[in-house]
Amino acid sequence: MAIEVCSDCFSPRITPYMGYETGKRFICQDCEHISVVTIEFQDIEALVAFLQERRDAS
Repeated sequence: MAIEVCSDCFSPRITPYMGYETGKRFICQDCEHISVVTIEFQDIEALVAFLQERRDAS
């Protein structure tokens, strides 16, 4: 199952913003970032691996 995440904080807690009246937009429930772009991962394991790799790189 594909998982879409926030393009700013990588949280999967995103919801449609403004009922799509102004086009496809999402708001993150964690960082409140509004975006037309989300990042899609193949599954939760791929997201976890990405976040661990990102953490180890910093």
